[in-house]
Amino acid sequence: MIKMKNIPNTLTISRILACPIWFALVFFNYHTSAFILVIIILFTDYLDGFLARKLDNLTVTGRILDPIADKIFMTTVLVTFAADYRASPVLVILLIVREIIISGLREILAVKGQSSILKVTFLSKIKTTFQFISIILLSLIPIIKEYKENIEYIGSLFLLVSTILAIYTGYKYVILVIENKDSLTNIKNE
Repeated sequence: MIKMKNIPNTLTISRILACPIWFALVFFNYHTSAFILVIIILFTDYLDGFLARKLDNLTVTGRILDPIADKIFMTTVLVTFAADYRASPVLVILLIVREIIISGLREILAVKGQSSILKVTFLSKIKTTFQFISIILLSLIPIIKEYKENIEYIGSLFLLVSTILAIYTGYKYVILVIENKDSLTNIKNE
């Protein structure tokens, strides 16, 4: 039995476990089910944070797992979109590389006890929102074929804007780390 206080982390873990389900649904052409899965996953991303705050149960595990689950699911979906030509492979690669770099910087800062340096910015939240919208739209392409070109255009536009925002915010994060490098080098590793 799942305790109420464990629901947020359970929802977060469910997003990671949904990745192979997504692959199977897309591979076997169950596109409507894949679209429904995307909606459920995006809803659970909102719901886990809401419940953690509402239940006053913000945990270190949740703070670590939530962005990891987001990145794993987003990467899974975007790679399948690039593979079946719904998304530009260049944009997908840029997004994935940016996420790896920023995740690496966050890990280094966490080890150094300086994770507050790279707090998520409002612009990064907008980037994520644009990615979510692009994923929803691009998931619709095989379902609503009569509007395929329009959906693909708008979805690709949202993905392009999210990529531009990702590069810009990634650049700003790297600059922030460089500006704080002196405070990082003064911290001793144990």
